[in-house]
Amino acid sequence: MAIETNTVVEHYTRTDLMERIRSALVRAGHNPDKPTVAMLSELDHLHGGGFKTTAAQVALAGIPRGCHVLDAGCGIGGPSRYLAQSHGCTVEAIDITPDYVAVARRLNDMTGLGDSIEVTVGSVTALPYDDARFDVVLCQNVTMNVADKPAMFSEAFRVLKPGGLYTFSHLAEGPNGPPVYPLPWALSPEASFLETPQRIFEILSAVGFVDIEDRAAQAQSLPGGGPQRGTIGAAPAMGDDMPERTGNSARSIREGRLVAMMVVARRPS
Repeated sequence: MAIETNTVVEHYTRTDLMERIRSALVRAGHNPDKPTVAMLSELDHLHGGGFKTTAAQVALAGIPRGCHVLDAGCGIGGPSRYLAQSHGCTVEAIDITPDYVAVARRLNDMTGLGDSIEVTVGSVTALPYDDARFDVVLCQNVTMNVADKPAMFSEAFRVLKPGGLYTFSHLAEGPNGPPVYPLPWALSPEASFLETPQRIFEILSAVGFVDIEDRAAQAQSLPGGGPQRGTIGAAPAMGDDMPERTGNSARSIREGRLVAMMVVARRPS
């Protein structure tokens, strides 16, 4: 577990991360000293679909306004800020990469959301929260870096209130051979931990979740709106080679090597 954790932290750590973000904002014509949530959404949703996919996941999962959310694997905090500002949620967030947590806290303060979002360094397989604490656990493209998915899903189940929602987007193993590397979450197969969609559903069910659905097809049919991945993208936080890595991900999906999923499940009442 320590080796896996160290590999993940090393993969996501970026030197001078805040300066990289500031420089990217300047190049896009923004004032980096007065960032807004909308401005940051051009770069702080670190999965392939960017802000649009986050908004779709929140809508399709039916996350209630004003609820208590755990952003599990929060990156630099884009989804947390979206939920806090646009949905009035109280958010606690956790990520295993200390640099991401430090920058998330700073951006939360700069956007006036520091009192609405609490960010902690930690693992999704050992959450430092009490039982039955959250209405919703939200997770985006984290499972691919987690070998012990039963532990990850069990922890989400544990911290949810009865009737609470667990929603995660991720990429699963496809039927047509291994994906093309490097990928956004791993430069080589040794750092990637994929399961088939069937196995994901089996683990969720074994943990105790019910009403398990994959709503990825519905997400694709939603109309656009809001900032799109484009002018900036995830490169400031994820690395300058992100166009190659996201290209490999898209190719692997087209070729059936990866399967995009947007899962919604519920802890029984």
